[in-house]
Amino acid sequence: MERRMDQEICPPGKWAWPELVGKDGKVAAAIIEKENKNVRAIVVSVNAPRDVMQLCHRVRVVVDENGKVVRTPIIG
Repeated sequence: MERRMDQEICPPGKWAWPELVGKDGKVAAAIIEKENKNVRAIVVSVNAPRDVMQLCHRVRVVVDENGKVVRTPIIG
């Protein structure tokens, strides 16, 4: 199933990783990129300013001060 973001149609493939919440952010990013070759995973701090731009080729991996994933990583 395709996901649509604004005018861009996202390629098929896995688009959410709820099973990674609580895992190490760097490990989670590697898993995401392995499971969906169409995306780049970016590890960001929960306190970092949020970019509102939604992109089909990006997954933000939001981590706490201990480097643990705090939100379900999704494409966008």
